Amino acid sequence: MNNPVEQINAIKNMDDFLNFVVALAMDAKENPSEWANITITDYLGQIASWVDDYSMFDEETDWEKVDYKTIAKLLYMGKIYE
Repeated sequence: MNNPVEQINAIKNMDDFLNFVVALAMDAKENPSEWANITITDYLGQIASWVDDYSMFDEETDWEKVDYKTIAKLLYMGKIYE
């Protein structure tokens, strides 16, 4: 991925989000050595750790207004959707 921070900051709608997710998946496939967490177990665990750690210092995100139910659906559907 060229500049993931810029790509994330440019997300304004569902198409932008979907393009980002596809690019992230392609990056994982093409550059696995650049990923610190290559197993699904490590990846999900580190997402949880990052939210727990970073939410204390992030003044940009209102962590009480994040739509956690939708995020949970996204993560779960990745398990079962064919």
